[in-house]
Amino acid sequence: MQLPLITQDQILERCTEQSFDRGLAYYNDGMIGNPVLQGYTLSANCQGTEDIPYAVSVELMPTGIATTHCSCPYDWDGDCKHIVALLLTYRHDPDLICSVDALLAELEAKPKSNLLHVISELLKRAPELAPIAQILTDIHEAPPCPDQLLFVEVYKERIDYIFGNSFLEQHKLRNVLIQLERLVQHAESLVKLGETDFALVILHALIHQSIVRYPDTLQKDELPRFVKECTKTFAQITSDTQQFSEIPTHCSMLLQLSFEVEKVFVPILTHLLEQLCLTQDTVDLQATIERRLDESLDRQAHVQLLLAEYHRAGQTEDYLNLARCEGEGYRLIHALFTHQHDTAAWKAIEEFSLSANEYVGLLRSPFAERTPEFTNKLLVLLRYHNPDIAVMLYQDIIEQKTLKRRRENYENVSDYLSELKTLYCSLDQENEWTVYLAGFRERHSSKRVLLQLISDI
Repeated sequence: MQLPLITQDQILERCTEQSFDRGLAYYNDGMIGNPVLQGYTLSANCQGTEDIPYAVSVELMPTGIATTHCSCPYDWDGDCKHIVALLLTYRHDPDLICSVDALLAELEAKPKSNLLHVISELLKRAPELAPIAQILTDIHEAPPCPDQLLFVEVYKERIDYIFGNSFLEQHKLRNVLIQLERLVQHAESLVKLGETDFALVILHALIHQSIVRYPDTLQKDELPRFVKECTKTFAQITSDTQQFSEIPTHCSMLLQLSFEVEKVFVPILTHLLEQLCLTQDTVDLQATIERRLDESLDRQAHVQLLLAEYHRAGQTEDYLNLARCEGEGYRLIHALFTHQHDTAAWKAIEEFSLSANEYVGLLRSPFAERTPEFTNKLLVLLRYHNPDIAVMLYQDIIEQKTLKRRRENYENVSDYLSELKTLYCSLDQENEWTVYLAGFRERHSSKRVLLQLISDI
């Protein structure tokens, strides 16, 4: 294999002048540690400003440099100073670079006992490599370039072994969950090592098998709660590092699973998929959801996921049509206001009955600020159509206005309190009004200006 000759001009073409100068200083100061070359992959550690060295790698090709990567947060033009330092090491000090291919050829000729001794000594000196060694050990026959999603099946078998073959009573399930939590910790340790793809593999397998084996338990809350925590960790990893080539396949597999599971797990899976759709360039899941929607044990959960996909793809008409057909009033109204179909949105507010929290959500949306008299118009509609919800909404608005501690807000509070008093009286709830007003005065007894303004109410 002919390795390329890298010139200084080639390095300069890939970075800014400042990055090159700093990289040259890093090279001269010996900041590159343990450079190794395996095939066309050049990698090393580079001590930077943080305590933990950055992981630097360069993919070479016969004609020069193919791609570069560094774990540092640099996001300006071209290569960072750490990559420059590694490339300068390759150019000027090739003898410092350990050839992995040569080392493997030498080890291949040694007895098995020698190889085991080498592995044992490596793990003693670098215990952080143990999680990766464990993963590779779990593979019966590791292919030369293993597809990491093949590892999902390996971990499914391992997790299945943890669950065992019999029905799990509550005390046995707790013991199983302890072992599953260790696998979660194993995944988290891989993230710290930069092996995030492997971490997702483990979490995917944990989610899948915990759901599949749910009928073999007393079906309490423990497994759903554990699966929910796994999905949170999965989503957090993908949001922190938003480039994973295998995410579309993960999404496809998890979506298929969501149509085959107990109802309790459907919203957990669809919520995870909705988060992945927002942060990843996923495969088009729409066709699968549309085709299998009638099979869903929790239709609303899958509808919300499909709405999220329509929103991500900018398919406004499909979004509005689905929201209306499925009775998703809040999402329909929110989308109509967002796209400035205000007349249709107000009609939808009259048509659909929302929860108090959903009405509060409308009031706190950006479109509420741009729409003249939005709050007052909504309150008028609710006083007529749903007075009990209107009472709750008035109380929320009054408290929010009171927190701002400005006279003009206190004047608004006075007006809203007068309207709320009228509403209570129309509902024949004068006693409830008296209790509410007394509690309000007590909660805000230190606000003299406010109390003065509402003294006549």
